[in-house]
Amino acid sequence: MDNFNQVIDQIGFGSMHLYATITLGLLQMLTIHETMGMGIIGPASVCDLRINQVQLASLTAAGFLGIISSSYFWGYITDKKGRRWTLLRTITVSNVCSIVSMFMVNFSGFFVMRFITGIFVAAPSFVAATYLSEFCSQRILARTLTHMYMFTGFAMLYCPAWAALFLSTKFMEFEVEVAGSLSLRPWRILGCLNILPGVIAFFLLLSLPESPKFLFNIGDTDKGLAAMERICHKNTGKPLSAEQIQSLRIYQSVASARFKRKKSEYNFLRSMIDDAMPLFRKPFLGLFMAACLVMFILGMMANGLGLWYTAMRNRYNMRQGNIKGMSFCRVLFFPEMRPLMETEKDFEPVCNDAFKGFNDSFILGVVYIILYNICWLSLFCVPRKVMFVVSMLISSLCGFLLIFVKDRWVQLFSLVFFLAIPGAVVSLLGGALCLFVPTHLRGKALCISLMWCRCGAALGSILTGSGFHNNCEISLIAIAVLPLIAVGTEGYLPM
Repeated sequence: MDNFNQVIDQIGFGSMHLYATITLGLLQMLTIHETMGMGIIGPASVCDLRINQVQLASLTAAGFLGIISSSYFWGYITDKKGRRWTLLRTITVSNVCSIVSMFMVNFSGFFVMRFITGIFVAAPSFVAATYLSEFCSQRILARTLTHMYMFTGFAMLYCPAWAALFLSTKFMEFEVEVAGSLSLRPWRILGCLNILPGVIAFFLLLSLPESPKFLFNIGDTDKGLAAMERICHKNTGKPLSAEQIQSLRIYQSVASARFKRKKSEYNFLRSMIDDAMPLFRKPFLGLFMAACLVMFILGMMANGLGLWYTAMRNRYNMRQGNIKGMSFCRVLFFPEMRPLMETEKDFEPVCNDAFKGFNDSFILGVVYIILYNICWLSLFCVPRKVMFVVSMLISSLCGFLLIFVKDRWVQLFSLVFFLAIPGAVVSLLGGALCLFVPTHLRGKALCISLMWCRCGAALGSILTGSGFHNNCEISLIAIAVLPLIAVGTEGYLPM
């Protein structure tokens, strides 16, 4: 089974890997835009759609709920039909649904369309990593996936950059009546721009071959060899040698004999369940369950609470009175009418699609990019488990600091690292799963683990949006404890 890795290692990292990393990194951006981007789009749509705080929390979680409901289906399909086959179709539908959602005129329609968008954006959210992993040898896999996930940081810059133009500048204030109660506002245009990386990725994907490892596993030797030939020619300028072709044929014969899919005599749903059962038996059970638990925690922190980052910083920046000596929670949520506190006039109520500055959002994006590069460099010399434990301890410390510190900049960077570190750790765990799980289970393993990550994101988003303002300190303490729980499972993780 090492023949494939030996050949792909001999080919080395080259232009084909770089092209695939950029293409699939753009798909990672699309996933972030369609989920985390609602942290900007949602609050900006409040007045047009006449929604309350609970509805806003539900709306921001709609994409995650769509991803959760469809993840395993796409994991099953991608292991049956192929990585590229699945991506091309789901990207197309998700982009169309995303545009349609931006022209909804009420909460119900907007929620439904965001949910449907989430259903189809679920596939790129995990298939991209699965696809890229099968172009790489084990030696470069973790580092290559880290670079792909680094596009999360670019997404964190892309969203506020466009939002700064459409929501923070007076010359972009417009309202064009289209039909009935539908009016064209800046937030609708902003939402349409979020699909741009997905559109570019679609056309780039047309030039990529199907995963050669997948093709060999399903017994399609000719297409598998053709895909490897393209990779070799792009990277080295030379064709595969006779020895390499022989090694690949040996790999294909062993892989297809071991993982050959027999036609099922029972129904589709039973087949989906049975295909995933090996993940819940030895030797995968303990490690896989631990990975799912940690993914849930990381999702709740990085995406659930992180989805409200822009809205929180916007609210923080709109406080006009003296906030010196006030904790983070007091600035955001302390009742304004109590004695010695600021009056209602000192806090700007918002019922429009304006935001006061996106500098804090740019800081989050830059920190993400820096953290991914630190992870990439550390992978050369530091064990993944050590990186994981240290990262989680730092994140937990930042969460506890956020409760007590009074300095504005310490509060900002405590929040940034509290959110960004768990987001960067997702790439470490995803890369470990790709090494730990064989090809025929890889798509399902990643989709199930990331499904738990989205469950944590959806739960965290709803809890933050609907109840954080009533119990801010207690909520922060509860979330700051979560990384310590993740550290407790370290011995069971496939790292």
